[in-house]
Amino acid sequence: MERTSDQRVVITGLGVVTCLADSVPEFWAGLVAGRSGITNWKSMDERVECRVAGDLSDFDYNDHLDRVGRGYDAELTKAARKLFRVTPLSGRATASAAAQAYVDAGLDPSKVDPDRVGHVLAGQNLNTPLITENSRIFAEDPEYMAPLLGMVALDTDVVGVVCELLHLRGPSMMVGGACASGNLAVLSGLDMIRAGRADAVVVTGGAVAMDAAIVQAWVEIEALTFRSFNDDPARASRPFDAQREGFVPSEGAAAVVIETMASARRRGATVYAEVLGGAAASDASRLPRPHQDGQERAMRNALRDARVCPEQVDYVNAHATSTPLGDAVEVAAVKAVLGDRALSVPMNATKSMIGHSLTSAGVIELVATTLQIQHGVLHPTINQEEKDPELDLDFVPNEAREHAITVGISNSFGFGGINSCLVVGRPG
Repeated sequence: MERTSDQRVVITGLGVVTCLADSVPEFWAGLVAGRSGITNWKSMDERVECRVAGDLSDFDYNDHLDRVGRGYDAELTKAARKLFRVTPLSGRATASAAAQAYVDAGLDPSKVDPDRVGHVLAGQNLNTPLITENSRIFAEDPEYMAPLLGMVALDTDVVGVVCELLHLRGPSMMVGGACASGNLAVLSGLDMIRAGRADAVVVTGGAVAMDAAIVQAWVEIEALTFRSFNDDPARASRPFDAQREGFVPSEGAAAVVIETMASARRRGATVYAEVLGGAAASDASRLPRPHQDGQERAMRNALRDARVCPEQVDYVNAHATSTPLGDAVEVAAVKAVLGDRALSVPMNATKSMIGHSLTSAGVIELVATTLQIQHGVLHPTINQEEKDPELDLDFVPNEAREHAITVGISNSFGFGGINSCLVVGRPG
């Protein structure tokens, strides 16, 4: 049985703040051009062995509002400047992405009931550097601690900043699932709408501010690239390539507005894509080692929820962190789910250009998937220089190409054995 227009959920607004670009048009232009946003750290403890990153430490919200927010309502811009003055990087970047999506979707109070617009934030441990620094200050002199630390230390402060800025008064929450958080947040928003608790939901992927000790801890377990590309950052993120050696840590935020098809039609909103369904599955293991079985179950259950057969899938946005084992396991899982057709289904990696934004990665990659559906063009997976003989799928190497996507899947897998998959389609 087909879902009615009150049950179908579509994407009507997009927003991004990444190392590649801080607006959707520039983000799309960078993706299609195959341009890397990875640089050396702009501000990081020199003892950290990984010297490459998608670094947002110099994100200037005033400049962003002057450029990207040029068409915003004057009251929104004024409120943003006031809020951001006392908000750390994570909140500034995340709320900036949310504002883009909100304005793009046309969700102003004259057209929607703010009590029926929810917010789900994907994120956890968003402001660790601030907590670390104030712990040091406390040890020396407690009187000099940041006055708002008690609020900002709780990630729900970012939820509050977004809701206050956009006057969102419906259900609001945050979802933490490590690197699967973005997809889980979309699923939570999807469930919220399907259950009738909201007409529309702003789903945000929260920017994780990078902390030196945590980045070095990832080096210690060899999750990051740190041996070969510290002096050549644009080549450091290389999913599926034979020279891949670990992920590139990245700061980034994104947002999408999802709502029922009926709501979008009533408002005359632009419908970019349809969220057909999704699912999550656990490996029942705390170890960071990826499990093919869990990834397969997430994809199969997502397709079942979307009422889509594997034969209908014609695109995959891969989790593809650029780790030797992780990329290989995902390729094996995709081949198991799609069967012989996997060899002819293009599968690209947005992370090749922006690194791994952790809890926001799923939302950023949903934006990338949506843009590819909208434009009928696949962005490349860059840094495909030496083919891994064990990985034989079509990774859209190095150059964009035209390709009409009818049904695509987007994977996100996280530490803690958390596997997730979204199914997205061309609106019909």
